[in-house]
This record gives sequence, C-alpha cells and structure tokens, in this order.
Amino acid sequence: MTDLRTPLERKAWEMIGPPLYYCAECMLRVKVTPVPGSEPIIKRDARCEHTGQIIAPRKATLAGKGGMSVAKRVKVKAHQSASSITGRSV
Repeated sequence: MTDLRTPLERKAWEMIGPPLYYCAECMLRVKVTPVPGSEPIIKRDARCEHTGQIIAPRKATLAGKGGMSVAKRVKVKAHQSASSITGRSV
C-alpha cells in the first residue's frame, strides 16, 4: 500500500479523523454520491489511479430499548454535525 497523502492531509487525518470515504490502496479521499436505485457515483482524487476497494469508516451508535440519555443524545448529535461539516468521521 502506497500512501499518497500530502503532509497536510496526514495531519488532518490525525487531528480530525479519516475522510468519510477513502481508497484502500493509496489512502486518498474519494467522493461517493449515492444514487437511489442505481450504483453510486464515485469520484476519485486525480492522484488516485486505482479501481479497487473504498473504505468507509464509521462509528456505530446503538440505542437499546430504553433509548439514550439526554447527555449521550447531545454528544451523538454533536459528532454527527461535526461529520457533516468536516466531511470526516469524527
């Protein structure tokens, strides 16, 4: 696996987290747009020439029968908002 990320991209990865989608071979971000009833549209970085696997790291939030406490709900919503704004799995 070759890491083609720039130093700035590596630093963002360490400080903020990985992008929502990235190439498994070169670790560059990939833009994936879902299309209802069809295959998603995949746009890779110009430096990425691979056609292989795309990694989509996620944090799972499970709520049982009793639901979540208010504090936990606020924390989850903050993480979801940060992911939406930054485009990274926070």
